[in-house]
Amino acid sequence: MKNIRNLCILLFISVFAVSCSDNNNLIGSSLDYTEVEIHSDSSLGYSAESDSLYSTLVNYAVNRAQYHMLGDIKIPKFGDISSDYLTELKYIGAFDTNLVKTSMVDSIVLKIKFLVNQTTGDDKAPMRVAAYQLNKPLTSFSNDTVFTNVNPLDYCDMQSVLGEKVFTSTPSTVTSDTVTVTMPVSRNGQTSKEWAQDFFDLYKSFKHYPTDEELQQYIPGIYITHNYGGGSIIRTYSTTLEIYHRSYVYNVYGEVAEIDGVKKEVNKATPIFVSTNEVESVNHMSVNWASEVVSIAASGKPIITTPLGYNVNITLPISKIIKRFKDTIEKPGVMGLINSLNLSIPVYFTENNEYEISPPPYLLLMRADGNIFVDGEKKYINPNIFFYDRMLPDKTNFFIATYSSATKSYDFGNIQAYITNIIKHDPNNGAEDDYKKDSNMILIPIGITTETDGTVKSVYPYLQAPKFAQIDVENIKIKFIYSTKDY
Repeated sequence: MKNIRNLCILLFISVFAVSCSDNNNLIGSSLDYTEVEIHSDSSLGYSAESDSLYSTLVNYAVNRAQYHMLGDIKIPKFGDISSDYLTELKYIGAFDTNLVKTSMVDSIVLKIKFLVNQTTGDDKAPMRVAAYQLNKPLTSFSNDTVFTNVNPLDYCDMQSVLGEKVFTSTPSTVTSDTVTVTMPVSRNGQTSKEWAQDFFDLYKSFKHYPTDEELQQYIPGIYITHNYGGGSIIRTYSTTLEIYHRSYVYNVYGEVAEIDGVKKEVNKATPIFVSTNEVESVNHMSVNWASEVVSIAASGKPIITTPLGYNVNITLPISKIIKRFKDTIEKPGVMGLINSLNLSIPVYFTENNEYEISPPPYLLLMRADGNIFVDGEKKYINPNIFFYDRMLPDKTNFFIATYSSATKSYDFGNIQAYITNIIKHDPNNGAEDDYKKDSNMILIPIGITTETDGTVKSVYPYLQAPKFAQIDVENIKIKFIYSTKDY
């Protein structure tokens, strides 16, 4: 008990600076902490209002997607999924025009790279991929948002294909985890060589390093789709346009190297355009859910599916938590502080299946919509705004949990700051309506990227593989711990 009290004292000292209220009922630094009483309340349990919510296609700002999905698959008892993608391109090329001449430029190719072990479905099935040029950028203005229900016909001429290629995602000759599909491309009546030379001549015409905006007029972007084969979905991580060419080389004196009077040449591939997170791109997706999935959702059982589909709305007992705490500290001679509010959300066991459909790797917990208090002011927020603005978990308004296969649950840990921030700032005038906006939360499947130290650096809608989870609402655990002191 002594150790617990000492821990509580440390919590008081560390948390007091961001305490839940500015009133005089909070414990002050001059008090005797040796008589602190800890209250642990696990009776709040789950909310009976938890339900599943189908998210229509326009509910995702998926031009923030990190990966591109390609293919189609029919999964028994799950659904039919189809995906291709549109992307703008970032210029990354650079040529030494002293070493490379127009006559040395050979062709232009499209390269699509993906990982063998990231294929869902039959990785031996052949697929024919086709590429088309966009006739305009995906976004004309900085605040444009493109969603998964984008119509490719609005952006490109489907009568003019740049190139096609048949491949399998796990070819018999693969020697690593990476597969590269290389497709020669041509356009506007030009051969692949003529197009490559045309671009090289354009490059030489610039007196400075070309900008993305200048070259976007030359090629606004590409649409990658499939027009033959099926049975699998691949996750691509790299899409580039490269120029194959010969090049002279320098010797140690910085001069063009020669052997017996003949200039030495080497074959090279120079990437010129690439799809990156810095440009707009979108997975063009459609999903038809199987009757089994629809029935589960229709019965009121909360489920999560990807790509697209069902998120989970969960009503947290925010009003009860705040009322219980305030009722305690409003008693004469009592002061207190919220120490922690731990939230764990379990899912039902998912049996092994042919397509290895498991729960999503991460869930984002946030308000379904409403105001947040951030950087000293109120800001309206919803999931679309969160993804479009590339927001990150702040452990006050947005929380991320990792799925644990060991416990079959998502543990969000201590979300105490969510409560104290509401009590202090009340961004949605919740004190007047039992904190309805602050109680209505949404669980969204997401993907993340991290720094080497584990810090989350980006969050995006999880669209790269079929996933399924049914929330075990009756065993959601909410543990509320707060401390009081009589004086």
